[in-house]
Amino acid sequence: MNLASIKRIGKRVSAFVGGQGSVQALNAAAGLVLLRLLSKPEFAMYALALGAQSMITVLTEVGFSGAIIGLTGTRHREKEVLGRYIYAASAIRRGLVLVVTFIAFAAVILLRNTRFESHGGTEIILLAIAVLVTLQFQAWTAYYEAPLLLHTRLVAFYTPQVGSALCRLAGVFVLYYLHIISAVTVIWVNTAMYVATGVAYRVMARPWITLPRRFPREQAREMIRYLAPLVPMYIYTALQGQISLFLITIFGHMSQIAEVAAASRIGQIFLLLGTSNTVLVMPFFAKTPRAQFYRRLVYALSATATAGIAIAASAWLFPEIYLFILGSKYRNLTYQVQLVVYSAAVGYFLNSMWAIASARKWVFWWSGTLQVVVLTVVQAVCVILLPLNSSEGVLKMNLFTAFGALAVQVAYLIQGLSIHARAGEEKAVAS
Repeated sequence: MNLASIKRIGKRVSAFVGGQGSVQALNAAAGLVLLRLLSKPEFAMYALALGAQSMITVLTEVGFSGAIIGLTGTRHREKEVLGRYIYAASAIRRGLVLVVTFIAFAAVILLRNTRFESHGGTEIILLAIAVLVTLQFQAWTAYYEAPLLLHTRLVAFYTPQVGSALCRLAGVFVLYYLHIISAVTVIWVNTAMYVATGVAYRVMARPWITLPRRFPREQAREMIRYLAPLVPMYIYTALQGQISLFLITIFGHMSQIAEVAAASRIGQIFLLLGTSNTVLVMPFFAKTPRAQFYRRLVYALSATATAGIAIAASAWLFPEIYLFILGSKYRNLTYQVQLVVYSAAVGYFLNSMWAIASARKWVFWWSGTLQVVVLTVVQAVCVILLPLNSSEGVLKMNLFTAFGALAVQVAYLIQGLSIHARAGEEKAVAS
């Protein structure tokens, strides 16, 4: 690696650390402030709303944003090509949003007369509307950020996020001092920030794309072929990603819901590393020439493995630091916090492997099925053996599930490297 390459990578990493670090610090601060300002029942309701929002987002997104980067690859400078993929992803997703909206309103009708620890039907309706509005503008963010990432415009990429995170934190304090802070009002502040971010990305993406006037059937078919093997995995991931919160809701009580949600907040501290897989690793490997691939793969996996080990060691050696961050209401969660951090470390490493695989288009017909089968077996064993009426049992299941997902990613990587090697041999023979 020459000096120019080192400087270029260093510039990108510094922009990422500065931008993503600011975003994560502000969002983590807002989350930790809410731990202190919201009562346990309100924080539990807030966490459940965020969990439902995250699940619906994955169900409707199903990998389209990553597919745009992976399928565009080295053609990212062609405005028409990038525009066609973005248009195709948006059009397909609109159909999914209609289905999810119908299901959401059906759920609201069923729950309109229920009560959840003093939370009535009106509050559920307001939360559902907020989630659906967020859903639309999260899509704008996911699709129109792709041109900025592919063209390495990281300052422009992070400016709306930093601004929204700062306004979100300020909004929490405004709600508190106006004495109207609750799960519903906080969720609506979040929604307003998603709207602002989505609009900003759509405007900033204009110089880098040319949207077609007609539906790009060829790109849509290519995208569907790319994502079809992964649909079962994304559906399953949407459900199991929130399974700890939903299980403790079923088997536990409000205090334990708040405990699981509070401990899980510690995982947000490491989102800076996790986001690097999308912002840095995936675009980097999508544009990597074949001749440089193996060397860069070794660098990337060595760096992410080292970071993951350091994350896990921090919780083992210094759990009191994380407990101080959570505050006095949750000072008894030492073991729970350690489990969350261990899961975050494993998740970071496996997601870096997936970012590389998807960037190189290593998506196989068995990809989604294998993930579903392995994680279902792991979680079925956990349901039988672990006490799921406690926060410790639920968070242990998260850790075992992370190790199962890591095993699946290792299988993807091995198969992808085999294909990469065969393609190189065929090219050598042909030449």
